[in-house]
Amino acid sequence: MRVIEVARFGGPETLQIVEKPTPEPGAGQILIQVKAAGINFADLMAREGHYPPVPSAPFVPGFEAAGPVAKVGAGVTNWKVGDRTVAMVQGGYAEYALADAATTAPVPESLGFAEATALLIQGLTAYTLMTAAVPEIRGKSVLISAAAGGVGSLAVQIAKLLGAGTVVGLASTEEKRAKVKELGADFAIDYTQKDWAERVKEATGGKGVDIYLDASGDTENGGLKPLAKGGHWVVYGAQQSSTRGLPEWDLMGMVFNGQTLRGYTLYEATPEVTAAALKQMIDWTVEGKLTIIAEDKFPLADAGKAHEAIIGRRTTGKVVLEP
Repeated sequence: MRVIEVARFGGPETLQIVEKPTPEPGAGQILIQVKAAGINFADLMAREGHYPPVPSAPFVPGFEAAGPVAKVGAGVTNWKVGDRTVAMVQGGYAEYALADAATTAPVPESLGFAEATALLIQGLTAYTLMTAAVPEIRGKSVLISAAAGGVGSLAVQIAKLLGAGTVVGLASTEEKRAKVKELGADFAIDYTQKDWAERVKEATGGKGVDIYLDASGDTENGGLKPLAKGGHWVVYGAQQSSTRGLPEWDLMGMVFNGQTLRGYTLYEATPEVTAAALKQMIDWTVEGKLTIIAEDKFPLADAGKAHEAIIGRRTTGKVVLEP
């Protein structure tokens, strides 16, 4: 089978297509014929050597795969060949991938494979950020960074579905901001402008937001600035600039305004929580309440181009490879 391998840590050019034997499912496993392999920012970090769960190269990237079941391993009774499925995997950038049968989810006929991958890491992150990482979200104002991206585009909608009050999305281009508004955000603001935090406060009547879901951890621009008193800044992603410390005045403001800064990763969520969240999102999608954007699709051999497009912020919503 064809797979994408990272022979050494580095840039998108390190993603090379190679031939490997098709794996056989062991006990409790299924083999998925990959029709869509989800791409996440974690894949880019792993390629660069900055993702702790992937400590060394070579490796096959990809944590999500969707497609029909090709084979079932010993003891598997809940899946049969041909069933539509989506799963968390190791090495999803491939024509076939192994998955744990017990944690694999069915994909309804009405849901495309590319769209299904969006509900795993990105969808579960968006959902659990608002149900596990912060106090009650109902009635609260929420600010979402990268609101046209994979996590952000789902978070905007999920915030509204969970009963949030004012939802503000940050996006860099007019086209993306229009999409964010279309998805249900009350306001869409250009975060490339220096006064973006002030504009967020204006959108909330001068109060600031109760919850800021931040994909970049941009300490230089100060994620505390758009927060209301008692607000929560939740960082679930980081960039190189995130290693800079917070300015002293920000820390003092955090103390006197009773604000909270915390990090979050999907690894915190229990299997029971993620299973319930995934079922809820699939139900919302089937009911037409949750829209999944998965228009950026690349052939397997163009994995490097897909990573370049993400780096260049030329993508919207979920990005997938189609082997």
